Amino acid sequence: MIQNVAEEVRRLMSADKSGHGFEHVERVWRLTRLLAEKENADCKVAELAALLHDCDDYKLVGVEKAEELSNAKQIMKNSHVPSAMQEKVLNIIRSMGYSKSLKGIRPTSLEGKIVSDADMLDAIGACGIVRCMQFALERCNQYNAPIFEKNVWPERNLSAEEYKMPNRRSDNFVNHFFEKLLKLKNMMMTDSGKKEAQKRHQIMVDFLDNFFAEQGLDDWQRFLHDYLDE
Repeated sequence: MIQNVAEEVRRLMSADKSGHGFEHVERVWRLTRLLAEKENADCKVAELAALLHDCDDYKLVGVEKAEELSNAKQIMKNSHVPSAMQEKVLNIIRSMGYSKSLKGIRPTSLEGKIVSDADMLDAIGACGIVRCMQFALERCNQYNAPIFEKNVWPERNLSAEEYKMPNRRSDNFVNHFFEKLLKLKNMMMTDSGKKEAQKRHQIMVDFLDNFFAEQGLDDWQRFLHDYLDE
């Protein structure tokens, strides 16, 4: 059943180049299995939610269609996932995502917390840096937006609506770390997720520190250190 779902998700998302394609899903799936084992959770429910969590993401299908979860529902139906399990998975997906967390919506089940942690863990660390650059390049091509503007500073307390706003000027590769990625360490919901997030968070801090140092951007280095102190 899980392999059938994985193959359908692979076919659906294989063409994505924004950092939200099947490579991302596969890493979240792997992390979910590891966390579920450590946290003694229902592995099947957690794995299905991990595989399906981005099938209807608003960045891929639009805000209106994202609410319907039509891709996730159809894939589970095709793979004969029991109805009770389907509902658990859908409830997890409905409560996941950074923009939802800005509205106070977070998973409540252990399996949901695990998948949320796995998804956020893949947004940080070495793979997170690559994904951030992938998405920035897509945005650059779409809106002719720069990767980094040293005179455009991050907006640090964005609402969910502001965060999702297309072509927002501050939304570039470097600012995304301050507007979201450096906050994720403190949003982990399981003990296992918290431990892994500490390591991945430091990788991003070291990258930014060196990125600013190599360009002689002392003001951005100070901004980074002040941000971390706060």
